[in-house]
Amino acid sequence: MTTGAVSVPQGPEWVLVSVALCLLALSLLYIVQRPQRGLLLLAALVPYDGLLLIAPAPSIASGWKEALVLLTLGASIASGSSRSLRTVRLPGWAIVAMGLLLLAIIGAAFVPWVQSVQALKIGFFYILVTVIVFRNPFTARDRHHFVTILMVNAVITAAYGVAQQLIGGGGLAAMGYEYNVTIRTAGGILRSFSTFNQPFGFGLFVMMVLLVGGSVALSRPGTWRNAAFLLATPLLIAGMAASIVRGAYLGLAVGVLLLAIVRYRALLLLVPVAVVIVLSLPTKVLGAVFSSSSLNERGTGWGQIIDEVLRHPFGIGIGSTGSVAEKVAEITGSRAAFYQPDSQYVKMLLELGVVGLWLLLALFVTGFAYALTVARRGIDPDSAFALGIAASMLAVIAASAVSTYLEIFPMDFYFWLLLGVLTCIPISGSTPSRYAPAEVVSRPTSVNS
Repeated sequence: MTTGAVSVPQGPEWVLVSVALCLLALSLLYIVQRPQRGLLLLAALVPYDGLLLIAPAPSIASGWKEALVLLTLGASIASGSSRSLRTVRLPGWAIVAMGLLLLAIIGAAFVPWVQSVQALKIGFFYILVTVIVFRNPFTARDRHHFVTILMVNAVITAAYGVAQQLIGGGGLAAMGYEYNVTIRTAGGILRSFSTFNQPFGFGLFVMMVLLVGGSVALSRPGTWRNAAFLLATPLLIAGMAASIVRGAYLGLAVGVLLLAIVRYRALLLLVPVAVVIVLSLPTKVLGAVFSSSSLNERGTGWGQIIDEVLRHPFGIGIGSTGSVAEKVAEITGSRAAFYQPDSQYVKMLLELGVVGLWLLLALFVTGFAYALTVARRGIDPDSAFALGIAASMLAVIAASAVSTYLEIFPMDFYFWLLLGVLTCIPISGSTPSRYAPAEVVSRPTSVNS
């Protein structure tokens, strides 16, 4: 229907938008009361963002997650901070993160504005999540719900990821997914992507939940939720394996090793079982998973940038590579070639130089160390939760060697959320930690995990 020169849009996509706006209004009332609810809602929904690829929704709908983060931040500011600044010091990782953000902002001043905006958005937008958590800490019940959300989402997405192997590439294409964009193969084998936009986010998400949820579940396997998650572990591993994301395999291996060394020694018994399973896989599958061609391509590319780094020790400019460069090319219509580093470390070294790489390494190490400190001085179930986060941080360190981890959605969101939630976990004992959370307790929480 038209009125003069004004076109009134109709159709299923605008029905969906209308419903979304109504839900947004209801969510606003819900979140304003407790900003923590906004973050829990995000944690529950972001694994399904990839479904927008086949949903009858306008392109503007893809910005729902950023809108919800800003809405939650606004609710946090309006409601005021519920944490006393006098009872907590900023953890080391937070100070390093501010330094890295400052360096990125300085670097953004020397590149075109489109590139600078996209670089800061893709690389640092979800740091706002830590601001919200710091202002409005998760309670024990919030942390319990957060872990439950992770577990449920991992089971759902893993089940769908396994089902995609049965649906096949042709069936997924018929659903509306695109080849070589979302539908990818490795050695002729379909790489499952589940409800995500690509296999990488799917594989890394399941990896993270296996470590975080697994640590919590093993600490109290008698509860129905934890027992159900442990029983579903083979499904999760199958889903992650179907993504053929080598960074996820590597991250899970080092994360499980940490859990075994620090607390759950029985996990070491899984090593020979895992070896037997791997050796029993068909040759075609082993070839796809352990193919050296991908690593060789990465190594060749990394070797070619050495001269570039030597000429530009402070970087060639933020957003010059990877997802940011791809997005800028899409916006500007440029056909100029851009480099995909396939490593968070290489990307940081190339864009922000040696200083940027040093700050990134410091962020990962201090985040990992802080999680171990909280795990050591906390009380279950929080201690197990913190240990799971420490394992996931170690997995991030490993996976970042072969992936641009902080450019992969929703892993960037969960990275900052997990770090933020760490600051909410009480520490037992009379002497505050150097990175003391807001509360010091001497007895376990009553919320059953």
